[in-house]
Amino acid sequence: MQESSIFDLIPDRDGLVWQVILTKYLGPAQQRADKLVWQVRMHAEAKVNGAVLADSGTLCRRADSRLLDILGKESIILKSGEIRFEAIEEKQIPRSAVEAVAGLRKTLLSCVVKDIKARAVTRQVEDLCSFS
Repeated sequence: MQESSIFDLIPDRDGLVWQVILTKYLGPAQQRADKLVWQVRMHAEAKVNGAVLADSGTLCRRADSRLLDILGKESIILKSGEIRFEAIEEKQIPRSAVEAVAGLRKTLLSCVVKDIKARAVTRQVEDLCSFS
């Protein structure tokens, strides 16, 4: 059984608040398939629309007008890369997760956060426009 929860909230450099989602489940250990351990996945996500992206400077109203038109008033979910780790006991998860959140916080407070958000928007728009 898989369980997901909001572990933390992190404001980025532009003031956008990201939710850190932690998902855990029991699964085979990477090193020993005969042993069950807690498999943990974490990522940060934020729900935004075009206006928020333009106001924060992630997108430029003039240069990215076509992209903003495609988005319209729809909200999209921006996601960071996923962090994975294992824990032998469930009580070890929070401490390891706090260490992982420190790295996420550092990234979201860095100057590259605009690039991360722009790439995430591009992926979302490509998904919206695909014929799958």
